[in-house]
Amino acid sequence: MAKQNEALFEESSQGSVSAITAVFFVLSTVLVLGGMVLFSYGFGTGESDIWLFSAGLAATIIGFILPFAVLPKIGK
Repeated sequence: MAKQNEALFEESSQGSVSAITAVFFVLSTVLVLGGMVLFSYGFGTGESDIWLFSAGLAATIIGFILPFAVLPKIGK
């Protein structure tokens, strides 16, 4: 039974995660979650509601762009 599961736990040929990938992951997580919190505050603030919503939406979009568009372009 153990011989059948050996292929499941084969070591990756790509190596470990680089520091740039880890920093981008943390930054994108903070931007996405912080942006969602920020644009949720835009629904009850009065005069500055459109600016809070827009800033939160922009932070969320940038947070999703970093790992899916920027990291593949730089090859990490």
